[in-house]
Amino acid sequence: MTDARYRRPRCLPPWILLAAAAWAPPAPAQTDDGPGSAAEDPLAEAGRRFDQGVAYYNEGRYGAALAEFLRAYEISGEWTVLYNLGQVSAALGRAADAYVYFQRYLADGGGEVGEMRRAEVHDSMAALEPRIARIAVEVDVAGAEILVDGRRCGTSPLAEPVVVEPGSHVVEVRGELIAGGRERREIILASGLTETVRVASATPPPPPPPPPPPGGETGDGESVWSSWWLWTIVGAVVVGGAVTAGVLLWPDEGPVYTEGSLGTLTLGVTW
Repeated sequence: MTDARYRRPRCLPPWILLAAAAWAPPAPAQTDDGPGSAAEDPLAEAGRRFDQGVAYYNEGRYGAALAEFLRAYEISGEWTVLYNLGQVSAALGRAADAYVYFQRYLADGGGEVGEMRRAEVHDSMAALEPRIARIAVEVDVAGAEILVDGRRCGTSPLAEPVVVEPGSHVVEVRGELIAGGRERREIILASGLTETVRVASATPPPPPPPPPPPGGETGDGESVWSSWWLWTIVGAVVVGGAVTAGVLLWPDEGPVYTEGSLGTLTLGVTW
């Protein structure tokens, strides 16, 4: 049960807000300072509370043991305390919390967790598996805040589903791109199941296509009849038509009369 080594962990279950210390001290020893002593060294307090938690656990006072282990973890931030938190949570019937504590214990301890202890924790997690459920939250935008039962679980996209107890849960997604600023879903989960909650952002509809240009106007809104290029073409056509008309309308020479006293005379049109 006891594991008095300390080392700073990387994170906590989402429902606990603890401030981990910024150092990694060795295992603290019990001191003569009382619980109310203002001069008590933080390392000494962490060690004292850890030992008290072990004593409470052995007495079957699991609620008190949980409080002492949480305080020891808050002060020291040691990953080894996660093992004790997992055990006491399981004893209290909090399967989801126990599973997460054991999961973090293995992740934060890494290669420092012995083979026998690692096998023991895996067995404990396997025994807890049928008693937990999971909620996978999928949001089509990144950075949206995700809460389950009012507890902040992170921002989208979540790395993995949220481990919860079977039963009723409320999932809430908050963000500027979410319709109304947030979306709330209520779900009921049976043990051993994973429920996926998908939330779509309020993407604005695409703008309508521009209306066709009115008659007599180009795509730029310019009147067809005011376009210089059109008048150039029209002018060329008009000039060409005038020349053609002149050629067609120019009269041929009139008939030639060769008889009479005036000699040869050509009758034509005078302009």
